[in-house]
Amino acid sequence: MKLVHLSDIHIHGESIDGYDPIDRFQRCLAHVEKRFADADAIVVTGDLTHDGQTVSYERLKGLLSGSPLKLHLLLGNHDHRDRFRATFAEHPADENGFIQYVADTDGYRLVMLDTCEPGTHAGHLCEKRLGWLSDRLRDAQRDAIPVLLFMHHNPVAVGVWAADVLSLIDDTGIRNLLRQNRDTVRHIFFGHTHYSLSGALEGIPFSAPRSTNHPCWPEIGDKRRTGIGPIAPNYNVALITSHAVVIHTIDFMLEDQIVWQDIPDEYAYVHASAPRP
Repeated sequence: MKLVHLSDIHIHGESIDGYDPIDRFQRCLAHVEKRFADADAIVVTGDLTHDGQTVSYERLKGLLSGSPLKLHLLLGNHDHRDRFRATFAEHPADENGFIQYVADTDGYRLVMLDTCEPGTHAGHLCEKRLGWLSDRLRDAQRDAIPVLLFMHHNPVAVGVWAADVLSLIDDTGIRNLLRQNRDTVRHIFFGHTHYSLSGALEGIPFSAPRSTNHPCWPEIGDKRRTGIGPIAPNYNVALITSHAVVIHTIDFMLEDQIVWQDIPDEYAYVHASAPRP
């Protein structure tokens, strides 16, 4: 399976930290279309807009309608659930109105989780949402189908004050579910921090890309600041097989600067058992 993971596109009519989010998102979509149009799924893990306003969702809808790519959308802390639903009326939601749903593709179940809470930039999972997730994981276990779990907020402290103060608050419930479903959940995908991350939570690996508009510098420690600068925006490509998950970071705005070198035949070596992507 090939999966493209974007996050924190922050669609907005004005520049953010000196960058045009619409231009950068268009360039990102064009690059995905050029290089990975054959992906089995393309997921955007939240902060679809910067201000949560209807006009921003209308801009996003227009951008998506002009692309042949089909994207799975999640909400982030900069989004507004009701305005999103009003603009994307056909988008799936659960019985309580949360923007969470499942999508099966290529032998995997993509579980999309809504971690947004009005009035705060930190992440939350109420009892209803935790119950929904528990039911979906139980269904996947019954169906013997591996789960790829998606959310916006980082569900684990990453050692950066600016990210951890806005992480998923009171993560005990989801950690218990993950611990109970280590054999079902293959990988966790999230965004929110605006920088590349990888690691594991309760024995389950996770990864996150940078923002497609304004990536951040990870200030590791307890300094109450975040860094913005000449950091390349990116997205991730996950290559998933029955025995491995490989994450590639794609700095989509730098490809024009890459010099390609052909590899001589005497250096070309592919192990007979190496899986093809």
